[in-house]
Amino acid sequence: MNRKPSYRYVGTPDPMSEKEVYSCEKYMKKNRHAMIKAGRYMVDVPALLALFHLDCWNCRAVHRETCCEGGQPYAVEEWQIPLLEKQVPAIAARLQTAGERENWERYGVWDRGQLPGTIRMRHGNCLFYQENNGRFGCAIHAYAEEAGHDVLPLKPFSCQLYPLDLIDTGQEILLTAVTKETSSFSRWGTDYLEQFYCANRERRKLAAHIDENWFALDGYRPAYEWNVPMLRYFLQEEADTVLDRLRERSHMTTVSM
Repeated sequence: MNRKPSYRYVGTPDPMSEKEVYSCEKYMKKNRHAMIKAGRYMVDVPALLALFHLDCWNCRAVHRETCCEGGQPYAVEEWQIPLLEKQVPAIAARLQTAGERENWERYGVWDRGQLPGTIRMRHGNCLFYQENNGRFGCAIHAYAEEAGHDVLPLKPFSCQLYPLDLIDTGQEILLTAVTKETSSFSRWGTDYLEQFYCANRERRKLAAHIDENWFALDGYRPAYEWNVPMLRYFLQEEADTVLDRLRERSHMTTVSM
């Protein structure tokens, strides 16, 4: 009998596969002793202390394409659809060309052939991957910052979560980050670890051919430090306790090195 996956990635209706569920269950059983319980959350301390350098503005200078290119994010949850739709006209008004604005008006922003909340692709990329002040990036994020809106409830959750991951097991929520040990069930898979300097400090050390200021070695920090606002948003009253424990453990790790 096939087991029906009960686990899901938080922030999207996209399901986890049975293989991912199995790997996640196995990982949690093996590593639960190193995790912190905070309300419904199981905080995976070792993974959250893994080193990353999200030098995103320089990503295009050293890689063929950024993580925003070549596809679209996981579908957004149902509650987020009307929030985003409400802001689409204002986001579209900021687009650089009339042709792009006309395309949005004619076809909308959703891929109607996929799960509800799936963003349409254009030119091989997410529809919201657009030019802004001479640089390409997320049109939602740029609009939110300029308009003074909170980006957390507006931007697709999976686009602002990396390198962290949140997995709902049905009983608790695993807060972790993508590492060699979690990549078998993380929504991020293995590509970041294998291909991108942001997730692979050892690979960056060997890249003597690129500017030392791009993904500089002294810029790598624990995964959780890159997403403190998001952690506070989700952990709510548990945030201070969890962050204090992570800082304490991070300091202990640094001292022992």
